[in-house]
Amino acid sequence: MEIEASIPPPIIRFRNLCNSYALRILKFKENYVIKKAYIKEINKDREELVTSSSSSPSPRNSTIRHFL
Repeated sequence: MEIEASIPPPIIRFRNLCNSYALRILKFKENYVIKKAYIKEINKDREELVTSSSSSPSPRNSTIRHFL
């Protein structure tokens, strides 16, 4: 059905949706509550990546990390 309607597969639609929300969050004003919480979470993830001994990155927030 997706092929007949020229609709991308669900995983691609999901990634595009996540990317668009990520960009939208980054456009919020600096004092916006959601952006503050998001930046705090990103910084926590970065600290975990630096202190972790494994070479594989955490899958959490990986989409947003590419934009920052």
